[in-house]
Amino acid sequence: MSNATLDLASLPLETPPILTFPQSIAFALVSGLTIEISCGGLITAASQYFQDGKASQTLVVMTVFNIIAIVYSSIVVWGVLLGADNCILGELLAVVCAQLFFVTFDIFMLMKTYAVSAFDRTVLIGCIGVGIYRVCWGIADAVKSHGAWDADLAICSYIQHPVTGIGYNSADIIVDTYSTVVALAFNWKHLKTSLSQIRKVLIQENLLRSLIILAIDSFSIYAALVWTDQFNILMAYLAQNYMYTRCMNAESVFKTIRKKASSTMHGAKPSNSAPYRSVSKQSSQTHGEGSGQP
Repeated sequence: MSNATLDLASLPLETPPILTFPQSIAFALVSGLTIEISCGGLITAASQYFQDGKASQTLVVMTVFNIIAIVYSSIVVWGVLLGADNCILGELLAVVCAQLFFVTFDIFMLMKTYAVSAFDRTVLIGCIGVGIYRVCWGIADAVKSHGAWDADLAICSYIQHPVTGIGYNSADIIVDTYSTVVALAFNWKHLKTSLSQIRKVLIQENLLRSLIILAIDSFSIYAALVWTDQFNILMAYLAQNYMYTRCMNAESVFKTIRKKASSTMHGAKPSNSAPYRSVSKQSSQTHGEGSGQP
């Protein structure tokens, strides 16, 4: 969604910059923070790989996403320097990286959604369906949208195809909504059950991530449709990139929480010892703390 490039955001070097100094600082800061988070995510992923001795599917997706995020954010900054000779190529790279950025995150979200459902087959079919729908719109947008050099204004303009623009934005919302609904459904289903603590953490983290992404996607679409200041729209999309990157790399934090929940669960006394509550107090004293065991 953040590949909706501004007409004035790609001035060549010989043209006076359109950003004021404070705007340039804000632009560079948000882009730099996104790159910094991704670099930190790659370091964390490498540490987890050497610690665990293997690369899980989640770790692979996170690594690919962070690499794409670094390249994409760098291209966004490079877009300020585009001239007549590299306008079309630059905008093509921008739209391709943007679609890869969001599609990779959507794949991650759907993987977590499938895990939240306890690998339910119906949920898997839904994940595959909305995932293919999103990928198709991403390919269509990369083909139909393009850059064009305006010789009169001496700017590199990004020409967003109206149909694919609406299509991939709606596809992102569908993925976000699907993930949120599944997380809500399973969170509600197991709210009053004896669900394991680690499953509760998994459901709650996925629900939180889904709600945050749904909110930032909705905000970005609102900004694009309602706001008129081009710099504010650009910053809204940069903020969206930042939040996507932050939510992706929060997985490392959630993984630590899940490990603590798992340790607590295995270290606690069994809570489902109803069949053994009739054991006499004398037997309990004989077996010590093992009275809850057969």
